[in-house]
Amino acid sequence: MEVLKFSEFFVEKNGEDEFGFTKIIIRGPNREFHYAISQDRFFKSSEIDLDNLNKIPIDMNTVWPRYSARFLRAPSPVSQGSYVKETNLGSHEECPDGMEELPLSDLVLHEIEAYELLRRHPHPNIVEYRGCVVSDGRITGICLAKYKMTLNERMKASIPFDKDRYLEGIERGIRHLHSLGIVHNDLKPNNIMLDELDRPVIIDFDSWGREGQKLGPGMKQGTLEWSINGSPYEYALCENDMFALSKLREFISREPLAESTSASASQASTSATTSTGGSRDVSEVRTN
Repeated sequence: MEVLKFSEFFVEKNGEDEFGFTKIIIRGPNREFHYAISQDRFFKSSEIDLDNLNKIPIDMNTVWPRYSARFLRAPSPVSQGSYVKETNLGSHEECPDGMEELPLSDLVLHEIEAYELLRRHPHPNIVEYRGCVVSDGRITGICLAKYKMTLNERMKASIPFDKDRYLEGIERGIRHLHSLGIVHNDLKPNNIMLDELDRPVIIDFDSWGREGQKLGPGMKQGTLEWSINGSPYEYALCENDMFALSKLREFISREPLAESTSASASQASTSATTSTGGSRDVSEVRTN
């Protein structure tokens, strides 16, 4: 067995984040997976003694959903210029804070539903969906077009750009979503990319909902700093996105920071937790 990944989880105490526990994802020789909880902190995987951990099997049915022919299947290998959004095994299972969670497989299928609808109604300011990555009959990733950088990174670059044109592109993308009854619910600088033509592209639909839909337990509910009143969204409403657009307008109106940035950042954006505490990865995922 080997450590695939480990993450530190923090809890809020007296207004401060304090270390709570470490969650460890373990891969077996036959590609079976386990997780374990430790009260210790680690700096590298070699420090973890697997023999002394209570290893709990991960049910793959709750992580990687079965592939259905009604979904577009990505080519294997994926086409050039693609980005594969993979399931974060570190988010699997209920953690000791007692949060109620939906199975990751349900969240994956929920996100794919949005991409399948958008595939039938594409838009230049919306991420291009290229299908499901399938292994042994299960969906192990979502294949999307790869873009050069996030809005957050673009604002840190010293190169000026047409901010009005950029905002117009974001708004066109939002209005296209709303015309389809889709509310994004998590618009923020890390969920807006730039393509090779410097056009804004909205990504990351794991928080989406149909207009008026109640966002139930375990569903993602936006990022607090970019939501109305800094609170989790209870319903998917168009006003959620329009409020975020106003915040993006303020953000883009700032002067760019005199700091260069890499054009090859990951598109895997993570929403802030809607309860106290959160997690921080302290290791890279091993793929070999």
